[in-house]
Amino acid sequence: MKATYSTADLARLFNINESTVKRWSDSGDLQCVKTRGGHRRFPVGSVVQFVHQQRLSVPLLSAEGIENEDLRVHVIAGNIHKLAPQLKKEILAGDVDGALNVVRSAFAAKPGLLEVFSKVIFPALTEIGEEWHAKTLSIDQEHVATNAVKEALTLFHSEVYHKESNGLSALCACCEGDLHDIAIRCVGYYLETEGWHVTYLGQSLPSTSVVDAIRAHKPNLVALSATIVQNERTFLNTVNHKILPVARRVRAKLAIGGHNIKERFGARIKADHLCNSIVEIESIVRPDNYTPRKNGR
Repeated sequence: MKATYSTADLARLFNINESTVKRWSDSGDLQCVKTRGGHRRFPVGSVVQFVHQQRLSVPLLSAEGIENEDLRVHVIAGNIHKLAPQLKKEILAGDVDGALNVVRSAFAAKPGLLEVFSKVIFPALTEIGEEWHAKTLSIDQEHVATNAVKEALTLFHSEVYHKESNGLSALCACCEGDLHDIAIRCVGYYLETEGWHVTYLGQSLPSTSVVDAIRAHKPNLVALSATIVQNERTFLNTVNHKILPVARRVRAKLAIGGHNIKERFGARIKADHLCNSIVEIESIVRPDNYTPRKNGR
């Protein structure tokens, strides 16, 4: 994608009249800067934010910068999962800008964060993890890819539309022993765009620290990632007898996510929600399921 777009560029990409683009700009919905000659230029970040805010699908914009014709056709048709191999290529090369453009393309085709996460980002990372496990990728290559996708996601998150605060708060963390934090970061990013205040507690957080944080912050939601569970008995005891009781005392809901977590643990975990996929978060975090706190209580 370009760094900036002209009024004519956006009229072509959105398939509308230039006057409509100017009206969006004049109303403040679509941010622009003006050249010395008075011409409008729309930064790509502003365009991404507008697409998200208006929930628009812009097929031609999504195909910007994609050279492979077959891939362009797929993306224009909304088949964003086809972008996962391209993202994998960019992050293995450590190309943050390239990765960011892939994510932007997916988002322009399907302006829903959870779909982009689940269909583009996670499949690329899963393949890299499997190749590292099979020793066809080295640990340094895996680290380069992980750091590149984290940087790209941080930049992308700064571009998307954030709703006004809804008065709700969440704690997001990886369970003790789990160093795979990209999924829980994505959960936090989604919550923030929906108006939540998020406290991110990081990788492999000791259970005592999770409990202390719940007591201190009194969140509406505790979201934990359990991609890696080293000891099932310890994990179940920690969740059911340490974390859940404290969450109950502050009236917080507990959601735990991880690959096949429902099948792995099922009714043995007494959490409010178990999530195999990040897309399940959408229904869990609807504001009408919660009561905003005043003064942290």
